[in-house]
Amino acid sequence: MLTSSLVWRMALSHLRKQWKQTLITIMAGAIGAMLIAISAVNYESVERSGAAWIEKHLGPINWKLTPEKLNSDGFSAEEAAFLVDFSRKSDYTILPYVKAEAAVFAEAANTGEQSILKNMLFMGFSMEEAARFDPAYENLWTNGLADDELIINRDIAKLLHVDVGDALKVTVSGKDELFRIRAVVEQRGLTGYQEYGAFAGTIIGTEQAVRQMSGQAGDGYEAILAGNSDPSVNLGGMFFVSGHTYNVENLKSKYKNEVDDMNYSIIIGMISIVAVISSMLFMRQVLVMIGDSRREMYGILRAIGFSRDNISAMFMVEALLLSVASAMLGTLIGLSGGYGLIHFFYSFYAADLSQMAGLVVPITAHVSILTAVTVFAATLLFLLIISGLTARKASRFNIVEALRGPSADGGTLRAKGWKRTRNRWVIAAGLSATCVHFIFAFIDPPELTNDNMLTIVLTWIASVFTVLFIVLNVVGKMTVPLQKLLRLIGVPPISMLLAVKYPNQHKGRTYTAALLFALVMMLITFLVGITQLIQASGNVDRINQTVLGFGGYAVYQSELEKDKIEAVAAADPLIKEHIKGKVVVEPYMLSMQENGIAQAIIPVTKELLLNNNFALNARSPAFSSDAEAWQAVLNDPAYVILPDYYKEKSSLFPKPLLNLKAGDKITLPVYKSKLRSREEAWVPAQKRDFIIAGFLNNDAASGLIDFYGTTLMNKKVVDELRPLGHKWPNQTDLGFVLFQFDYKDIKLAKELEERFALEGVLAFHVPYVQNTAEQLINKQIGYGFIGFTVISALIGLLGLAIILFRAVRERSKQIGMMRCIGVPGKSIFWMLFIEGFVISLMGLLSGLAIGLSGVHMFVESVKEDLKGDKSALLYEYPFDIVFPIIAGLLLASLLINITPARAALKLKAVDVLKMSSD
Repeated sequence: MLTSSLVWRMALSHLRKQWKQTLITIMAGAIGAMLIAISAVNYESVERSGAAWIEKHLGPINWKLTPEKLNSDGFSAEEAAFLVDFSRKSDYTILPYVKAEAAVFAEAANTGEQSILKNMLFMGFSMEEAARFDPAYENLWTNGLADDELIINRDIAKLLHVDVGDALKVTVSGKDELFRIRAVVEQRGLTGYQEYGAFAGTIIGTEQAVRQMSGQAGDGYEAILAGNSDPSVNLGGMFFVSGHTYNVENLKSKYKNEVDDMNYSIIIGMISIVAVISSMLFMRQVLVMIGDSRREMYGILRAIGFSRDNISAMFMVEALLLSVASAMLGTLIGLSGGYGLIHFFYSFYAADLSQMAGLVVPITAHVSILTAVTVFAATLLFLLIISGLTARKASRFNIVEALRGPSADGGTLRAKGWKRTRNRWVIAAGLSATCVHFIFAFIDPPELTNDNMLTIVLTWIASVFTVLFIVLNVVGKMTVPLQKLLRLIGVPPISMLLAVKYPNQHKGRTYTAALLFALVMMLITFLVGITQLIQASGNVDRINQTVLGFGGYAVYQSELEKDKIEAVAAADPLIKEHIKGKVVVEPYMLSMQENGIAQAIIPVTKELLLNNNFALNARSPAFSSDAEAWQAVLNDPAYVILPDYYKEKSSLFPKPLLNLKAGDKITLPVYKSKLRSREEAWVPAQKRDFIIAGFLNNDAASGLIDFYGTTLMNKKVVDELRPLGHKWPNQTDLGFVLFQFDYKDIKLAKELEERFALEGVLAFHVPYVQNTAEQLINKQIGYGFIGFTVISALIGLLGLAIILFRAVRERSKQIGMMRCIGVPGKSIFWMLFIEGFVISLMGLLSGLAIGLSGVHMFVESVKEDLKGDKSALLYEYPFDIVFPIIAGLLLASLLINITPARAALKLKAVDVLKMSSD
């Protein structure tokens, strides 16, 4: 039957005849496909751009190995050779290298114009080992390299306007040498390696040339690059050899995290899922209505011999055409819109993201034919499943009833026994899920983990279904009170009576239309709440944006780097003018809690306190000011300032450790850092008695792992405990140079960053600037997601419009007869107007309520993890954002209500006999 040309012609004729309904149906069905397509474009663009970026800057490089002791002479030649030999027996690859910071000069032969690139990474390594390490460029490395030759990448060649055979002058530590360009290649792996953004570019020479220019005596190596030929290897791990200790930097893992932080597909996917559910509900309801409108025609066809399968096939063709059109339109618009979204989210904020992360990950739009086909096929499959189920229902009817038309009660039949039982079970399950959700939200907030996330989400979504069902049933039984209420504003009582009667006869349609609004409003409410929570927890004006009172810092990994930072700060006029204070800190970690996390130990010095007035969370009553408490620690080894988790709850310590108060005496054990079995006892290497001078407020340092659990002691005590101190494997910095200046002057902060960068110091950071940029980006993206979700509310509006127009058609006889017996047009108008308003209002309010409970559950579950002090817990829901959204959606629904209501006023009894069943 599906191959019959007659069936296809009839389907097309129906769609053309009801072109308005067809257009609305296609548009609503397309919204779900559109959002899925946008999510797919976002995901693929970030993944492919990120993968290309990682390949460009790392390629075969997965890890960087550095000596266990920072500021050491590096790996000896014997250690490096041992690791190389060890790797040859496995899938691992090892490449020891030497490096130096260089400036590169090129001079045009014709004009004499000079091009300069500073802060370049000058690398040297064994070409033989490089060929094994990087087989993609095997020919490049096996061709060898002379001591006066360089390999550069195309990006550098373009900046310097040079090519193969040209000469470059390289300056390292004041020494100048001329090199000839041996090869110009694409940036990939070794040729694009920049040590996690620490350098502006890379040039490669021989190991001997780098050693000679940088004055590196001996045959050791500062660091070693490591990779693995197995692409499935865990990037977070690295082999360790007994008797050989070293630190591991997970370079590729860090890069992947940079990319993952830019992928918002989870949020877009969440919005898309709600839109898809809404689209499916809407499409089902529209197809049911179309089937009802064809009932008389189908009855005639059945009477003349057509089977149920024939009727189902006829209906399926019409549904198929609608589904194909919806899926195709949504896919095309979504793929096109995805390109614009990529530009808005990534290109528009590229400068801020670069400033925030220290690395630029250029995200460009990508979409493959496979992605487009997959989105189209998935959407079409969902719609066809809905169409198939609806077609089956459309073909099952009583022939006599179809020919006579629907009965006075709207054609509703009492549900069969098994259906009543099924409905009861569904209601019971919904009520149970709602109870679980409200327990989660208001009594016992759950911990958000992968194990219970599915239960949390399912009970949350099930709640909106159940609450809406209850609300609509309550409203249906409140006709009399509502009549009295509406009479006060001049609405005729009969209008309210009729407005409630029809929805009660067609509860499925009414529930579906309200559910569309409820789902969208639930998601909007949740997104607004979470967006505002993120803004509140990271508000730069609420959280201290300094590191121990200093507005900026520069990290270093060796004494040479520290000397360079200090030299630049002392020599540059702008930096020297605005820097009011400077201190060098080299924190180390001490294990001071049994089975606990180590905490950073920092000495209190005169430089730390000079022109620095940073507040304590609490101080000993023995001191009249915070300054006195700091002076006590500076002068007396008996005093200590502890992190606030010793007296308050935190995400890692649900209960205060000792319920301590400022002024209390405390004995702090100090444990050696080593691996222990479960049975091994924790025996302190030392015990120290202190008086608590105060507790430290959280500040920007809490975001730096080297400052975790900052504990401040007298310098003498810090020096005595240093032999027991250690660094975590991911703590690769030797120390920090802290700078004091007007960090809230963003223009000044950026100027300082630029001045440091021009002199080759790229590790200068200003938390206030970085967090301000992050706050702005999060705010803009959050509002973008909210607006994105509001767009999906069109589905609810379109669904409401369809239902109201069908209501006019199906009640045309009743409306015509009411006009004949003298019912005023005003009453009929208000009947339809109230009906649409109640449906949309109940849906929006139900969605708002469940959205608020979801936000409350989320806030209660994560509030201990929020940044900053207790003020982060003082969260208020932003009704100033949600109420205008509700008002806007209600206004839109009211405008939609007017059109069918006015259409009902035009119906007359004589016209009813002439109306077709469309």
